[in-house]
Amino acid sequence: MCGYLFVYSKKKISIDKKKFLDSSKLINHRGPDDFSTFYGENIAASFYRLSIRDITTNGRQPMLSHTKKKIIVFNGEIYNSNYLKSKIDNNKFLGDSDTEILINYFEKYKEQSLENFKGMFSFVIYDFENKKCILARDRFGIKPLYYYNDSNFLIVCSEIKPILKFLNKTTFNEDAFADFLLKGHMDHGENTFFNNIKSLPPATYKIITQNSDIDKCYWNIGDKKQNSSSNLKNTKAKLKNLFNNAIQEHLESDVEIGSCLSGGNDSSSIASKSNSLLNYKMKTFTYEFKDQVDNENSETFLANKFAKKNKMKNFTAIVTPKYVLDKFDELLLNLESPITSLRLFGIKKLYEEVKKQNIKVMLEGHGGDEMLAGYDYNYMPWILDKNNKVSPDKIICKIFSKKNISRFGVNKLIHQLYAVKSQGNFTSDGTPYLYFDLFKKEFLDKHLFSKKNRSLSKPKDFNLLKYSQFLETKYIHLPRVLKYVDRLSMISGVESRVPFLDHELFSYCFGLKNKYKIKDYTQRWIWKKTFKHLGISSLKKKTITDPQKSWFKTVLRESFEDEINSKIIKETPYFDQDKVKSFYKYYKNNSLENSFALMQILSSLKFIRLFKSF
Repeated sequence: MCGYLFVYSKKKISIDKKKFLDSSKLINHRGPDDFSTFYGENIAASFYRLSIRDITTNGRQPMLSHTKKKIIVFNGEIYNSNYLKSKIDNNKFLGDSDTEILINYFEKYKEQSLENFKGMFSFVIYDFENKKCILARDRFGIKPLYYYNDSNFLIVCSEIKPILKFLNKTTFNEDAFADFLLKGHMDHGENTFFNNIKSLPPATYKIITQNSDIDKCYWNIGDKKQNSSSNLKNTKAKLKNLFNNAIQEHLESDVEIGSCLSGGNDSSSIASKSNSLLNYKMKTFTYEFKDQVDNENSETFLANKFAKKNKMKNFTAIVTPKYVLDKFDELLLNLESPITSLRLFGIKKLYEEVKKQNIKVMLEGHGGDEMLAGYDYNYMPWILDKNNKVSPDKIICKIFSKKNISRFGVNKLIHQLYAVKSQGNFTSDGTPYLYFDLFKKEFLDKHLFSKKNRSLSKPKDFNLLKYSQFLETKYIHLPRVLKYVDRLSMISGVESRVPFLDHELFSYCFGLKNKYKIKDYTQRWIWKKTFKHLGISSLKKKTITDPQKSWFKTVLRESFEDEINSKIIKETPYFDQDKVKSFYKYYKNNSLENSFALMQILSSLKFIRLFKSF
């Protein structure tokens, strides 16, 4: 929706307005429709607006509460804002924006109001009377909030670059690189890739005064226990109701809405349901790599076929090798982090196409696999849960049964078994990517083999399948994909919305019994059973095919060799340069299972080079 920069001077040290405005300009892409600032005795706030709801000046931020006692900068959407409005004095409202509702609802109900917000949000509220700042973020961390906090200043922003510019200092956080390179975790906690710049964790609020900080989590995944009905009819009815409500709320907008569309169940169910509720033909968008376009099993082919059947108009963004090479540095600057996949160039190109078609709001299908165990390595926890009463000496026979070997193969079963203990070191199809030889021994000893880096503890009452979903949601896939999509949509001035992360829908699905998530080796069984009428596929999950594995031998070869022969790799505490060179030489002449580690290395080195002198 928007972007903001907020600075609080705790000791009334003068805030340099020129430096503040120059720093603010680095997020002007997040709000191309309006810009406004506020300067107080000890605060400065700027806001770039993407006008979605109440597109008049009545929705302008920074916004004061009706009492003038508080001021807010807010990025996101509150989908139940009309309900919240009914709980406060309606006569004083100047417009119809959810911002005005949020600040005044918060003023009445304080921090407990966060439990009643449905939506995606990050915001800063400054209380003039008590001289305190309240920072808050939505349950899943859909919208970003970064901050720097010392004895003199609190600096809060929707992205990191303005904070770096304001501080005029960049140093890298080794712990964040260790989490990314060795555990597959990114944007899962407070650490960012930059020292002293923190990310407010999802479902958290923080109160900061001149002399104190208070942090509190207001929601946890799986907190609400579901009375999962054994009655299939009731379960399907509940699921339909929750999904319908989520879609209707996510269609709240004063501008046209579009949707991402692939060959999978998530985007097709969202697009189909949304299109049936709108009074105009929905535009859908797909990306594809150039050498895949003419394939009858390609994303483009399947998406176009689905769109035509459902009377929608589909647009395709084609990613070429030249586009990737030309945009690589720009992409890393957009994301403010290394990357894991070539597919991000597809997302970037897709949102550029969305902008060309004058669409300001897009629906995304992220979260569907997390809430109903849709990844391949979810199979092993499901198998183990089914056999949790089998004695240890017989469990191996159950895992390596003829049926399982026929379906997965022995190697895949072994990999998935290892993934139960170290899920972040495997791609979602159960392929390992962590090669210890690529890293310096001191780095591994410090961040992987020391006692302080033990496995994450399993929450009480979670079975293995639910724990696997929990890891994906909180630590591995979802945090990084939400960051990627926020940056790549907002760089084109587009707001992305994620209906599957409606917390009531997600919590219900997350809490269902295993038999509804995977049945007869069909993943997300209850979803496919319930929503066949939307035209979704009952086939095994299909993912976008990208040429990353082959491109590291061709298109990306020169770029990769430049980086691993550079001064940067010698200076990092992470990579063993000689062993990386040896590994890449082997990779070029042989067939390995994936190129995940190579993308980590290439993007990390480029990222360090770009931000080292930012």
